[in-house]
Amino acid sequence: MPMQMSKKEIALRQQFTEKKQQADKALQEGNTDEARALLDEVKQLKNQIELMTEGRSLDVPDLPGGVNFVPEQERNPEGQRSQGQGNEERQQQYSKAFLKGLRGKRLTDEERDLLDSPEFRAMSGINDEDGGILIPEDIGRQIHEFKRQFEPLEQYVTVEPVTTRSGTRLLEKNADMVPFSPIEELGNLPEIDQPRFTKVSYSIIDYGGIMTLSNSMLNDSDQAIMTYVAKWFAKKSVVTRNNLILAAIASLKKVDIDGLDGIKKALNVTLDPMVAPGSIVLTNQDGYDWLDTLKDGTGRYLLQPDPTNPTKKLLDGRPVVPFTNRVLKTQKGKAPLIIGNLKEAIVLFDREQQSIASTDTGAGAFETNSTKVRGIEREDVRKWDEDAVVFGQITVE
Repeated sequence: MPMQMSKKEIALRQQFTEKKQQADKALQEGNTDEARALLDEVKQLKNQIELMTEGRSLDVPDLPGGVNFVPEQERNPEGQRSQGQGNEERQQQYSKAFLKGLRGKRLTDEERDLLDSPEFRAMSGINDEDGGILIPEDIGRQIHEFKRQFEPLEQYVTVEPVTTRSGTRLLEKNADMVPFSPIEELGNLPEIDQPRFTKVSYSIIDYGGIMTLSNSMLNDSDQAIMTYVAKWFAKKSVVTRNNLILAAIASLKKVDIDGLDGIKKALNVTLDPMVAPGSIVLTNQDGYDWLDTLKDGTGRYLLQPDPTNPTKKLLDGRPVVPFTNRVLKTQKGKAPLIIGNLKEAIVLFDREQQSIASTDTGAGAFETNSTKVRGIEREDVRKWDEDAVVFGQITVE
């Protein structure tokens, strides 16, 4: 077996993560001296970790049948078990322990230590805030795959990964951008026309829900349970983030749009030409139905199939994204037509933490002979550049 990380190395990795987060925060707040001191510490920790990693890779030469013997099929071309194989084995062990815990089975001390291992918590930034278990990588990948199927709005906004509960990001709006200045050889950058950044603050909030698993389902294969949990988590995540994004959009100033000419004016005049190429038209079912009946002077429908995806429609080359009336509502006979570049208008701050906890005794599980699973993820959504979007309303009744 390859050598596992020592407690010392795990502790160093935790220190590395914490110091790096502190340095990032200091930089964001403009504390350059503090940031430099912290980054120097981060570099020292990195050097120590790299030395330890290198030391672990230098195994004792193999002796046939001896304690350091590695089967030939598990060796790399140099005859040693690769580091990637060791990490993969650890992930597989973690997934098995995770699913065993999800089923409510008694865990061994080794399995408990693995689920609570600083090794995984240091890599992910997970903590004990909710008592949940970090979702394994393989289930995490399934969640992301399922989310793509459910048309998440987060694909149209800017997603900013963060590693702290709260903080700020300095973002430069397209409208405020200034060109690069000419620099003479060995010259200094001029002080004039510095970029104008907008400070966007975030405060991560936990969002969670509960799923019920029948005890008969818990007897299914690992793969079946993983797929079921991943699909449930993906749907919940998409609905949650969609609602947060739509709430931010709903706070924008609303204007009435006068038919197709009003849409063209929004695209051609109201929106800055730098953001217009990345624009979409987000509407609900009523708005989509109205758009889908528009015709030009020759009787041809104005909405055209997207040549890259025939199930999608384009208006003047811009994707038209329909959304359910239940969430994006038509009010007083006016349907929403949200036109613009949402990646410039909205930022989703993603804490990148998804965790799960389960019980077969609490939350009514004992009475119903079931297992209750609680899923939690963490994020925040904020407006950025309101001029990048026009929240139009079109009369449909």
